[in-house]
Amino acid sequence: MGAGVRKLTLEDQAPNCEIFINTSLYKLEELTAGKNVVDIGCGYGKHRTVVEAAGGKWTGVEPFEGGAHTVVGDAENLPFENNVFDVVIMDAVLEHIPDAAKAISEVSRVLKPGGIFIGYVAFMECFHEISYSHLSFKALEHFSNKNDMKLVKIAGGGRFGIDYHMRVLFYPLPFNFLRGFVAWQIRTCIKLKSWVAYLGLRVKRKMNHNDAVAKAKLYFKVECLRQSNGFQYIIVKNSNLFQQ
Repeated sequence: MGAGVRKLTLEDQAPNCEIFINTSLYKLEELTAGKNVVDIGCGYGKHRTVVEAAGGKWTGVEPFEGGAHTVVGDAENLPFENNVFDVVIMDAVLEHIPDAAKAISEVSRVLKPGGIFIGYVAFMECFHEISYSHLSFKALEHFSNKNDMKLVKIAGGGRFGIDYHMRVLFYPLPFNFLRGFVAWQIRTCIKLKSWVAYLGLRVKRKMNHNDAVAKAKLYFKVECLRQSNGFQYIIVKNSNLFQQ
């Protein structure tokens, strides 16, 4: 049941980009220094001081009056001309947009060639506030490719759906301080499984050491992504420019 007709390899399931586990993907001040930045779903503007301190120009967007935004608009229909921003930020926003595909196409439209789209998106989080599209790493990759962009870096594995749901389940008990310990246990379990996978590749499949190590490391990364509560990402418009 549920096996389907395709036999997917580990490489088929992995995103075609750099994968980082349990580490922050970027420093906002470095990526936005001197840049023209739009912060979509900016809320009360927590990123504004960081961007402006780095010499960047910050424009916030919110669909409602009353926040720290400078423009009222929605992510599916951004009120900007084409190719105007160096950096687009969506920090814990994509899951709250009814049409995430349209929003990502709008991001590509307003980004300059070579510009970057950064932020965080929920994946294995339960329903919160009003959430619609909890995107997998493959969904981020797909929508990027579809809109003349490329997912170049993704980070997960710092926290997982399991510890997130436990926090929600036990609320209002103060479970949050245990989340780091539970997440460490999950990563340790996955690491042990990757070592077992290495032995299986060496003994059963007769794979050489270097290939088996590479496969086991990829297994660890993909398993961490598969269970992450969300992802940081860096997406670049016009990947051919990024590669030069």
